[in-house]
Amino acid sequence: MVDTLYLEEKIASSGKTKTHLARKMGITIQSFRLKATNKSDFTTTQVSVLCDELGIEKLSEKEKIFFKK
Repeated sequence: MVDTLYLEEKIASSGKTKTHLARKMGITIQSFRLKATNKSDFTTTQVSVLCDELGIEKLSEKEKIFFKK
């Protein structure tokens, strides 16, 4: 489960738009919103691209965003 609020914070601090991130992942902005709000799942490739774009390198931070309990 995605921690939507923390992901939103990371996106805001990166200065990148959701549209830009969606394009980099090869999905529409609508698909991005569904995934970010837990209505659909990110693929591992999409998570990798998103982490690269947002500068998320630590496994603990990735877990905090993409594996919220």
